[in-house]
Amino acid sequence: MGFHFQQYIAMAGRAINPVQWTRAWRRMEGKSATEVYRDALAWTNNQFAQISRASQYRAWWWQNPLGMGLVLYGTYKAWHMIYMVRKQKKSFT
Repeated sequence: MGFHFQQYIAMAGRAINPVQWTRAWRRMEGKSATEVYRDALAWTNNQFAQISRASQYRAWWWQNPLGMGLVLYGTYKAWHMIYMVRKQKKSFT
C-alpha cells in the first residue's frame, strides 16, 4: 500500500510491450466505452487516494523544520567539504 515511483516505472515498461496490448484488448472486449472510462477513472482516483493516504502518515525524506532548503544546503556543504577542500589542499602542495 502507498505511493511508489517504482510501480509507475514498471507500468511504463509494460506499456511498450505488445503482449500487454493484446491482453488489455481482450480484457476490454465486450465492454462499453462508458465502462472502460469508469474503470480508468476509478484507477486514477485510487492513485490519488494512495498519494493522499501516504502523505498523511509517511514522513518523506525531505520533511524537516527548514524544508527543502536544509537538504539542498547540506548537499552543497557535503560536496564542498569533500571535493573543493581536497582540491584546494592539492593546489598548495
